[in-house]
Amino acid sequence: MENMNEKSEKKHSHRQKSPNDFAKTVVIFVCVELIVVVGAIIGVNKTACNAVHKLEAAMPKSVMDLQINPNQDTYVSLDSKELDYGSFVADIIVEKRGIEAPVYYGLNRVSLRYGAGVSIDENANAFGDNANTFIAAYDETYFKSLKYVKSGDKVKVKTADKTIIYKAVDVFVGDEGDSRVKNYKNNLILYSIFSDYGENSGKCFYVICEKTGEEVNAK
Repeated sequence: MENMNEKSEKKHSHRQKSPNDFAKTVVIFVCVELIVVVGAIIGVNKTACNAVHKLEAAMPKSVMDLQINPNQDTYVSLDSKELDYGSFVADIIVEKRGIEAPVYYGLNRVSLRYGAGVSIDENANAFGDNANTFIAAYDETYFKSLKYVKSGDKVKVKTADKTIIYKAVDVFVGDEGDSRVKNYKNNLILYSIFSDYGENSGKCFYVICEKTGEEVNAK
């Protein structure tokens, strides 16, 4: 009888876990979850950084090295002799989607840190009538709501001398330098790195805008 009781107690003791065992299990579970989450974040950030590095690689060294004064409060005219990379040239506004961002001339990590960067087709004027103008920003900051823009939304670009009115005519997710962009020749093209988790991770979200008018700013 005593032997049976001893065996029963031994079996029962094997089923019981000490508080330390439970704590170890929790710690292991948390560590595994952290590894998975951190790995995913690193993967997304790496994709976004690679895209920005590609943009910078196509820019002159003066653009890559530019420094920006985020306290600029006066637009620099695109025709001004004072125009330089890093100059504050415009504000872009999509009221319906809550987007309002300062736009700096040139596009690199510094301009994207403080707002949006603008680049233009070669030998063309920004916001001109015979070339595409590209404005890019991070989708985690200034273009956070860009992916919610729909065709028909009103887009405004305020510069030193005028406010240019655009209408979104096409939106799509595509690769960086997507061939569909080349179908447009006289448009404002907004884009961001689409870094949401899922099948679109690492791609760009494009908004193609068509000019509908402009207003001269009050002096």
